[in-house]
Amino acid sequence: MFLGEYYHSLDGKGRVVMPSGFRRDLEDGCVVTKGQDGQLVLFPTSEFEARAAEVREGPKNRGGRRFSRTVFSGADLQELDKSGRVLVKPDLRTFASLEAGTEIAVIGVYDHVELWNKELYIEDRAEGDRRYPEEDE
Repeated sequence: MFLGEYYHSLDGKGRVVMPSGFRRDLEDGCVVTKGQDGQLVLFPTSEFEARAAEVREGPKNRGGRRFSRTVFSGADLQELDKSGRVLVKPDLRTFASLEAGTEIAVIGVYDHVELWNKELYIEDRAEGDRRYPEEDE
């Protein structure tokens, strides 16, 4: 289970340290792919398998095929290195506006981790906090 929000630097090689509490659930590998809000989504490999099945079962129209291509062509299978870091490929960094040498937001969202441009995350979080009291359960 992934919970909490952390800020870690994306090093010059495009690697980011995963919070220590996240590492056990990622030790068998993970998949990094594009998120629908401009962030990157990091799933443990087993969880990605379940999500992939949902995508494959989705609509087979042009929009469904495009969605499937976006999810799978952008996905990258990774393993944490000995220091608990995951590599974020250049094309995925570009998609999410993540720059090497800057601090990024690493967010636990229960069954997955999100990697955000820090400034964009803070804006999104503020909007979520503002709307939270209005949301129905």
